[in-house]
Amino acid sequence: MVLSIWEGAYRVIGWRSWVFPAPSHVVDATLGMLNVRTGFGEGIGAGWPFAKEQSGREEGSWYGSPLIRAQVVSGVRLVFGFSLSIVFGGVLGLLMWRWEGLDKLLGPLFLGLQTLPSVCWVPLAILVFGINETGILFVLVMGSFFAIAIALRDGLKQIPPIYQRAGLMLGAAGWRLYRYVLLPASLPALAGSLRQGFSFAWRSLMGAELIFAVKKQGLGYQLAMGRETADVAQVVAVMIVMVVVGMVVDRWGFAKLQERVQARFGLG
Repeated sequence: MVLSIWEGAYRVIGWRSWVFPAPSHVVDATLGMLNVRTGFGEGIGAGWPFAKEQSGREEGSWYGSPLIRAQVVSGVRLVFGFSLSIVFGGVLGLLMWRWEGLDKLLGPLFLGLQTLPSVCWVPLAILVFGINETGILFVLVMGSFFAIAIALRDGLKQIPPIYQRAGLMLGAAGWRLYRYVLLPASLPALAGSLRQGFSFAWRSLMGAELIFAVKKQGLGYQLAMGRETADVAQVVAVMIVMVVVGMVVDRWGFAKLQERVQARFGLG
């Protein structure tokens, strides 16, 4: 209903599309990035939604379009950078949980760094690594692994102490205590930390790609191109794609994983 009223108001009032695009313009911009030229935002008439100068024929394949290529590039960066964040954040979170002195030393520092907007790491990345893929990965990792470490530490602290005592009474000492008792008990905390870390990683990656103009062009680069060409519809379209990708990965990936782990341990 909101979109219908929005579209109707555009056609009745006559808003300027380059200032306040209608939903139909956003659809055109999205399909245009998929190599499909349409004119849904044009006046309804003969041949609509394909204008005369836009025959509706595909300019190349959709799977080779700028939007698909951008999603693949961003996806590869996310997988690699988020994997590094999981390793660094998981190890540090485990160490802070195991040693209280280290937690008192690093815990407040990590909390402060977690509140730092991820784009604040961009100037440092440019000065240290230059405008390249390493700089983008640096921003991604620094913007997400603190959240993973803190979430994992807090989750591990919620493990009931009776688990450890029961394991010791049953003979699970040394590495067996970690392998058969503490590690399985930490899985709900690990699943929660991964879900939280993904949101930080995705935001950090989009912010880095928005500023870093590197050879491989991700979704953030497409957003920057919309800004440079004053194409408000493309900016809104790319923002919607970012939101949809984040929602899909969270709801159908990490949320499902967290629900299964919690159900396995009787927590959900």
